Amino acid sequence: MPFPAIPTRINCPKCQTPFLAEMRTIIDVGEEPELKEEFLRGQVNYAKCPQCGAGGLLSTPLIYHDPTKELLISYVPASLAMPADQQEKLVGGLVNAVMNALPTEKRKAYFLQPKTALTLESLYDMILEADGISKETLENQRAKLKLLNSLLAAVDDEKTLNQLVEEHRSRLDYEFFLLLSDSIDAHAQDGDQQTADVLTKLREKLLERVTPAMPRVAQTAATYDDLIKLLQETKPGDDWRVAIAVNRARLDYGFFQALTSKIEAASAAGDTETAQKLTELRQRILDEMDAQDKLVRDAEDKASLLIMELSEAQDLEAAVRAHVHEINEITISLLARYQATARARNDEARAQKLGTILETVLNVLEENLPPDARLINKLLRAKYPDGTDAVLEAHRGLLNDTFLATFDKYLARLEQSKDEVLVAHLREVRSQIVAKMSILRA
Repeated sequence: MPFPAIPTRINCPKCQTPFLAEMRTIIDVGEEPELKEEFLRGQVNYAKCPQCGAGGLLSTPLIYHDPTKELLISYVPASLAMPADQQEKLVGGLVNAVMNALPTEKRKAYFLQPKTALTLESLYDMILEADGISKETLENQRAKLKLLNSLLAAVDDEKTLNQLVEEHRSRLDYEFFLLLSDSIDAHAQDGDQQTADVLTKLREKLLERVTPAMPRVAQTAATYDDLIKLLQETKPGDDWRVAIAVNRARLDYGFFQALTSKIEAASAAGDTETAQKLTELRQRILDEMDAQDKLVRDAEDKASLLIMELSEAQDLEAAVRAHVHEINEITISLLARYQATARARNDEARAQKLGTILETVLNVLEENLPPDARLINKLLRAKYPDGTDAVLEAHRGLLNDTFLATFDKYLARLEQSKDEVLVAHLREVRSQIVAKMSILRA
């Protein structure tokens, strides 16, 4: 049973206007999975004054529960200055409320020892670490967010902005611009167009000052040795994951045969250090490929079940809107693949039904999408080369380094789904984009 938000009367600390805000003391993502993303994005217990627009997170005790991870975390803000015995009593009551809402067979041992988060930031970290995200990744992301906030504060101060860019030029890389683009999209989708516009302004100013390096993709004529060297030089973290994804097609049997031969040659020559490093590289590649394959399989399973549900819906558009937060690139990719398979089998009725679902999904998604994402969707549906060329001509104003970064991010995700038809289509379109950008620069 879900634990509903409690309407709470508060006074705006800025203009003293009283208003009602929704407050949650229990976040049970087993009952309401969508709360997890909302909470991590700072949308839970966020109050905004209807009079002056001032907003912020409400300071309230919390219990976070994720039964699939057997994760139970308590958080009592230090600002409440609550005595220890009172904290213990409050947390105990909330834990009991969660446990009592479960059937007896689901009340497991982890309820007896809930974890404690001393800060909201440490609570976020515990949730993300349970998802397999390392502390190193979290610290790296936090450093990028801190830099983003510093740059944002200086967006209208040219002197300070120039100084910050020079001090942090090496950190203004491809991943930083992906984070910036994601932030723009998130604020736009949340209806905060003012912040989205300021972030867009910052992105434009940064791109005037730096040129972020794109993920390293092996050249068509690259040998296996070239590819091995490229991966040896790739940094851990986001760079590594993207490099494996965008070069996945080249990581075939021949590649691993070549890598194994280099390991054996180094061992035979007595170079144990090189042999060990290459062996570790091979294992890292295999581990990352397995991890990406599992993510894709899980995502495809969920997407397949969703497509089945949509195909049975009486009101298709209403069903799509009800599940819009579950729809992603893989859902769209599977719909297109299933439609192509139905046509290949001359099952026109099924192909038409899948086509209707696909069109409805895209129409609903595009209502609130940023221009870059809408353009990618149009390119997916257009026929190469004439159709895609016409689409790109009609949207020349969007063709810049930022759009190409967004396009490459989408392509990298799609490559993991192994949808060779769509991947080949977008690779051809990418060449058109680069060619048109070159003309624009000239």
